Amino acid sequence: MASVSILGCGWLGFPLAKKLIAQGYEVKGSTTTASKMEELKEAKINAFNIDLPNDDLGSEFFNSDYLIINIPPKTSKKGVDHHIESLKPIIKYIPPTQKIIYISATSVYPKVDHPIDEEHELDHQSERAQALIQAEQLLLNEFKERLTIIRFGGLLGYERIPGRYFSGKPLAQHEQKVNYIHRDDAVGIIQAVIKQEKWSTIINGTAPKHPTKKEVFLKNAKDYGFEAPQFENIKQELTNRIIESSKIEYILDYSFTYPDPLDFFYIN
Repeated sequence: MASVSILGCGWLGFPLAKKLIAQGYEVKGSTTTASKMEELKEAKINAFNIDLPNDDLGSEFFNSDYLIINIPPKTSKKGVDHHIESLKPIIKYIPPTQKIIYISATSVYPKVDHPIDEEHELDHQSERAQALIQAEQLLLNEFKERLTIIRFGGLLGYERIPGRYFSGKPLAQHEQKVNYIHRDDAVGIIQAVIKQEKWSTIINGTAPKHPTKKEVFLKNAKDYGFEAPQFENIKQELTNRIIESSKIEYILDYSFTYPDPLDFFYIN
């Protein structure tokens, strides 16, 4: 039985763990919250309470075939370097044959007014981008041949309804294209990487269709009965910024469950 360790069993990691268990994998999952340990155990996840940075982790959690690193950089609270300092201690525990998936984000890319693929230059200005880039580089230097980086767009679905965050609020740049991914597809893409053993690559994880923010938020407001944003009548910027994800389809041969953010599944 193949085994997977998920460092960060939160909003994305927990449903991923349950899917992998259903497919026959043995799953270890970590949480920083002791009160969540029981929830993980009830889902048949071998639960670990891990709060990074920590130099005394032990090897049991990392003793698996695959490791998924799925922890946020927390730059707004802890600064640029907290993320890389959290990852450095785990390097020595990673077995020599373990395959690794690092969950990054499309926020590594600059705000430019044209489509962006995985080869595009990165943004070294914002703190969040810097933190993610540092982490990517650390892992690439150590594990390049057995590492895949997935840069997900805005993770949505279920209770995360994007239009609700802007309900009744003024919104200036409403003609910008969205770069979203539904959680079910994020889980499916990670599963596909593992199943197909696709390593030593970087993948953008966004839905293939990119409607405007205005289109998405109006649809959300109509579907779920909350107030639409107030769309300001000002000059629109960055209307051609699209994070391209075609690599998913031709490398993984993956078919999206929700290719269009206008059709994402939510729970109100």
